[in-house]
Amino acid sequence: MYLNFFIISVLTNILFFLFFKKITKFVNIKDAGDGKRKFQKKPVFLIGGTILITNLVIIYMFNYLFTENILFYKFLSNHREYFSIIFGSILFYIFGLYDDKIKLSANYKLLISLILVVFFILFDDNLLIKELNFSFLDHNVELRSFSYFFTILSFLLFINALNMLDGINLQAGFYCILIFLIFILKGIFVNLSLILIISLLFFLYLNFKNKAYLGESGTQLLAFIISYIFLKSNNYQEKVFFADEIFVIMALPGLDMFRLFLIRLISGKHPFKPDTKHIHHLLSTYFSKVNTFLIILVYIVFSIVFYYLIVNKFVYIILYILTYIVLVSFLTIKIKNK
Repeated sequence: MYLNFFIISVLTNILFFLFFKKITKFVNIKDAGDGKRKFQKKPVFLIGGTILITNLVIIYMFNYLFTENILFYKFLSNHREYFSIIFGSILFYIFGLYDDKIKLSANYKLLISLILVVFFILFDDNLLIKELNFSFLDHNVELRSFSYFFTILSFLLFINALNMLDGINLQAGFYCILIFLIFILKGIFVNLSLILIISLLFFLYLNFKNKAYLGESGTQLLAFIISYIFLKSNNYQEKVFFADEIFVIMALPGLDMFRLFLIRLISGKHPFKPDTKHIHHLLSTYFSKVNTFLIILVYIVFSIVFYYLIVNKFVYIILYILTYIVLVSFLTIKIKNK
């Protein structure tokens, strides 16, 4: 089964690559840069989301028509759950594509994200986080009446944290590949993760050549899928992730998001308004974009690996947060004194 998905996905991406010029003419959405956060010399196609959604739809159709098996993952025992992730991917892709086209304001983006998130939580109550399971506690933390609020908040935070990481070439793509590899190692959503990894590798080649960006369509789609899987796995009988494990996996974009939200609110700015104070912007003041990407990638990989190696998870998380604060503070002070 995995081989079938692999072959179809590779062939789909090869066809996409061969007809790249025709597809970009059809979609025809570009990022020309703004001279502040984006400095590309010529417009780049925002085609990443289209690559991903094309793979998902084509492979779904093949799987349904030729194998009569529409399950991506062994735990998904009915069509409604599968429909959720495909339908959600399409909706978030369309939302992102619309944003790429007309550049929605921060308020509209937040409102649309909220509406979509609430819809999916009401549609699939298995996404609802009813309790949190920490590796360093001998009991679960029940949320009770806070379940809906916490689930909606978590979904929105996941989406925005991943979106904020898409600041330099290769960064968001490799980070998502890392997360999908973790899903495969955990034995969850294996086929879906395999499809997306192959699609992202093809996209990253174009991204490295500065021919394509993920765009909002790509980041919104990926953020939805990753958020969906994290929330969904929380309700499996056999727990797949501890809450602190998810925190560490999402820690760098998550902490960066909270820091920037706080800075913007103190400065009287909208918390979702883009700026150039992300950690990759701070690092790129001293390093090239490629080296900045490599530093962040190594930082994320080692932080996740150390989580699984270190016995005292609680102490590790505290040290991780302190390390992030020290690093960002050091870079900020150095830039001010430069």
